[in-house]
Amino acid sequence: MIATLLAMALAGGPPMLCRTVHGRLFASNGNSAVRIWVVGTKRILGIDADEDLSLDQLPANVRGLWLPTGNLFNASVYGDFRVCARKPQRPGVMQWWSSPAPAASTLSATP
Repeated sequence: MIATLLAMALAGGPPMLCRTVHGRLFASNGNSAVRIWVVGTKRILGIDADEDLSLDQLPANVRGLWLPTGNLFNASVYGDFRVCARKPQRPGVMQWWSSPAPAASTLSATP
């Protein structure tokens, strides 16, 4: 218990829950502009990325597949994405996640 409290104090808050999800990364209007639909669920994860969709915070292998498609709103990237929760999960509410690099594998792009 003391170790957990010490870790939280040093990190500035509770530790983030990180996991790997299989899903479809896509661009969307609104906040967050980059989202992941977790395959087999109704869950949408909001991913921290630049509001102007420059995508600098996403892993290089994701950018390499997604950017050449031209219009990001007409393309998706399927794969396994490593994401870390920024806030607790609540039913019916999009949950915010961070996408630390390198964070994606088994990728394929669809036009």
